[in-house]
Amino acid sequence: MKRCTLLVALVLLLVSCTSPAPTPTPQATYTPLPTYTPYPTFTPASVATSAFAARPMSTATPRTASSSQATLSAASCIAWKDAAAHMNETTCVRGTVSSAMQNGTTFFINFDNTRTSFYGVSFKYTFDNLKGKCVEISGKISPYNGRPQIVIDKQEQLQECK
Repeated sequence: MKRCTLLVALVLLLVSCTSPAPTPTPQATYTPLPTYTPYPTFTPASVATSAFAARPMSTATPRTASSSQATLSAASCIAWKDAAAHMNETTCVRGTVSSAMQNGTTFFINFDNTRTSFYGVSFKYTFDNLKGKCVEISGKISPYNGRPQIVIDKQEQLQECK
Protein backbone atom coordinates (compact mmCIF):
# COMPACT_ATOMS: atom_id res chain seq x y z
CA MET A 1 0.00 0.00 0.00
CA LYS A 2 2.87 2.27 0.74
CA ARG A 3 4.31 1.50 -2.65
CA CYS A 4 1.03 2.15 -4.36
CA THR A 5 0.65 5.55 -2.69
CA LEU A 6 4.22 6.40 -3.55
CA LEU A 7 3.64 5.34 -7.16
CA VAL A 8 0.47 7.43 -7.47
CA ALA A 9 2.26 10.47 -5.97
CA LEU A 10 5.15 10.00 -8.40
CA VAL A 11 2.80 9.74 -11.40
CA LEU A 12 0.94 12.88 -10.32
CA LEU A 13 4.24 14.70 -9.90
CA LEU A 14 5.40 13.69 -13.37
CA VAL A 15 2.08 14.60 -14.99
CA SER A 16 2.07 18.05 -13.36
CA CYS A 17 5.64 18.72 -14.52
CA THR A 18 4.85 17.91 -18.14
CA SER A 19 1.67 20.00 -18.39
CA PRO A 20 2.11 23.42 -20.00
CA ALA A 21 2.41 26.46 -17.79
CA PRO A 22 -0.78 28.46 -17.41
CA THR A 23 -1.19 31.36 -19.83
CA PRO A 24 -0.47 34.66 -18.08
CA THR A 25 -3.47 36.87 -17.56
CA PRO A 26 -3.22 39.94 -19.79
CA GLN A 27 -2.62 43.15 -17.88
CA ALA A 28 -4.10 46.51 -18.84
CA THR A 29 -1.51 48.60 -20.65
CA TYR A 30 -1.11 52.31 -19.98
CA THR A 31 -1.76 54.43 -23.04
CA PRO A 32 -1.14 58.15 -22.47
CA LEU A 33 -3.69 60.61 -23.80
CA PRO A 34 -2.64 62.32 -27.00
CA THR A 35 -1.22 65.81 -26.59
CA TYR A 36 -2.76 68.87 -28.21
CA THR A 37 -0.93 70.16 -31.26
CA PRO A 38 -2.05 73.66 -32.24
CA TYR A 39 -2.90 74.43 -35.85
CA PRO A 40 -0.42 76.66 -37.67
CA THR A 41 -1.43 80.31 -37.77
CA PHE A 42 -1.35 82.56 -40.81
CA THR A 43 1.68 84.83 -40.98
CA PRO A 44 1.37 87.59 -43.56
CA ALA A 45 4.37 87.99 -45.82
CA SER A 46 6.61 90.95 -45.10
CA VAL A 47 6.23 93.77 -47.64
CA ALA A 48 9.36 95.74 -48.47
CA THR A 49 7.48 98.97 -49.29
CA SER A 50 6.61 99.81 -45.68
CA ALA A 51 8.55 102.38 -43.69
CA PHE A 52 8.36 100.07 -40.69
CA ALA A 53 8.85 96.33 -40.88
CA ALA A 54 5.94 94.71 -39.13
CA ARG A 55 5.41 91.23 -37.85
CA PRO A 56 2.20 89.80 -36.48
CA MET A 57 1.95 90.82 -32.83
CA SER A 58 5.70 91.15 -32.35
CA THR A 59 8.03 94.12 -32.31
CA ALA A 60 9.20 95.66 -35.57
CA THR A 61 12.09 97.90 -36.52
CA PRO A 62 11.76 101.09 -38.57
CA ARG A 63 12.86 101.36 -42.20
CA THR A 64 12.78 104.34 -44.53
CA ALA A 65 10.17 104.65 -47.26
CA SER A 66 10.99 104.76 -50.95
CA SER A 67 11.29 108.22 -52.56
CA SER A 68 8.04 107.85 -54.54
CA GLN A 69 6.09 107.23 -51.33
CA ALA A 70 7.73 110.14 -49.56
CA THR A 71 6.71 112.70 -52.21
CA LEU A 72 3.15 111.37 -52.41
CA SER A 73 2.47 111.21 -48.67
CA ALA A 74 3.93 114.59 -47.67
CA ALA A 75 1.54 116.46 -49.97
CA SER A 76 -1.62 114.47 -49.18
CA CYS A 77 -1.46 114.01 -45.38
CA ILE A 78 -3.52 115.98 -42.88
CA ALA A 79 -2.50 116.80 -39.30
CA TRP A 80 -3.73 114.38 -36.65
CA LYS A 81 -5.57 117.24 -34.90
CA ASP A 82 -7.72 117.70 -38.04
CA ALA A 83 -8.66 114.02 -38.40
CA ALA A 84 -12.07 114.39 -36.72
CA ALA A 85 -13.14 116.82 -39.46
CA HIS A 86 -12.37 114.15 -42.10
CA MET A 87 -14.44 111.32 -40.58
CA ASN A 88 -15.31 108.51 -43.06
CA GLU A 89 -12.74 109.78 -45.58
CA THR A 90 -9.79 107.78 -46.87
CA THR A 91 -6.70 109.90 -46.40
CA CYS A 92 -3.30 110.09 -44.74
CA VAL A 93 -2.85 111.41 -41.19
CA ARG A 94 0.50 112.77 -40.04
CA GLY A 95 1.84 113.42 -36.54
CA THR A 96 4.40 112.71 -33.83
CA VAL A 97 3.67 109.62 -31.75
CA SER A 98 3.18 110.35 -28.05
CA SER A 99 2.77 106.68 -27.09
CA ALA A 100 2.60 103.27 -28.72
CA MET A 101 1.53 100.21 -26.78
CA GLN A 102 0.11 96.74 -27.04
CA ASN A 103 -2.94 95.71 -25.03
CA GLY A 104 -3.66 92.02 -25.55
CA THR A 105 -4.00 91.49 -29.29
CA THR A 106 -4.44 95.20 -30.09
CA PHE A 107 -1.64 97.69 -30.83
CA PHE A 108 -2.35 101.41 -30.34
CA ILE A 109 -0.50 104.41 -31.81
CA ASN A 110 -1.49 107.60 -29.95
CA PHE A 111 -0.68 111.17 -30.96
CA ASP A 112 -2.00 112.76 -27.75
CA ASN A 113 -2.48 111.63 -24.16
CA THR A 114 -6.23 112.32 -24.19
CA ARG A 115 -8.80 109.62 -24.89
CA THR A 116 -10.61 111.78 -27.45
CA SER A 117 -7.95 112.45 -30.10
CA PHE A 118 -7.07 110.54 -33.28
CA TYR A 119 -5.19 107.25 -33.00
CA GLY A 120 -4.04 104.34 -35.16
CA VAL A 121 -4.91 100.78 -34.22
CA SER A 122 -3.72 97.41 -35.52
CA PHE A 123 -5.04 93.97 -34.70
CA LYS A 124 -2.40 92.28 -36.87
CA TYR A 125 0.90 94.10 -36.29
CA THR A 126 2.99 95.74 -33.61
CA PHE A 127 5.75 98.27 -34.21
CA ASP A 128 8.78 99.08 -32.09
CA ASN A 129 10.42 102.44 -31.29
CA LEU A 130 7.59 104.71 -32.49
CA LYS A 131 7.44 107.09 -29.52
CA GLY A 132 8.65 110.55 -30.51
CA LYS A 133 8.78 109.72 -34.24
CA CYS A 134 6.80 111.48 -36.94
CA VAL A 135 4.64 108.92 -38.77
CA GLU A 136 1.99 108.92 -41.46
CA ILE A 137 -0.96 106.53 -41.27
CA SER A 138 -3.07 106.09 -44.38
CA GLY A 139 -6.55 104.61 -44.55
CA LYS A 140 -10.19 105.36 -43.82
CA ILE A 141 -10.80 107.52 -40.77
CA SER A 142 -13.65 105.88 -38.89
CA PRO A 143 -15.25 106.68 -35.53
CA TYR A 144 -14.88 104.34 -32.58
CA ASN A 145 -16.76 105.49 -29.48
CA GLY A 146 -16.75 108.98 -31.00
CA ARG A 147 -12.98 108.97 -31.41
CA PRO A 148 -11.37 109.11 -34.90
CA GLN A 149 -9.17 106.15 -35.79
CA ILE A 150 -7.51 104.39 -38.71
CA VAL A 151 -7.30 100.60 -38.57
CA ILE A 152 -3.92 99.40 -39.87
CA ASP A 153 -4.59 96.21 -41.84
CA LYS A 154 -1.47 96.37 -44.02
CA GLN A 155 1.97 97.30 -42.79
CA GLU A 156 2.49 99.76 -45.67
CA GLN A 157 -0.27 101.95 -44.16
CA LEU A 158 2.30 103.17 -41.61
CA GLN A 159 5.18 105.26 -42.98
CA GLU A 160 7.87 107.38 -41.40
CA CYS A 161 7.54 111.11 -42.21
CA LYS A 162 9.92 112.62 -44.74
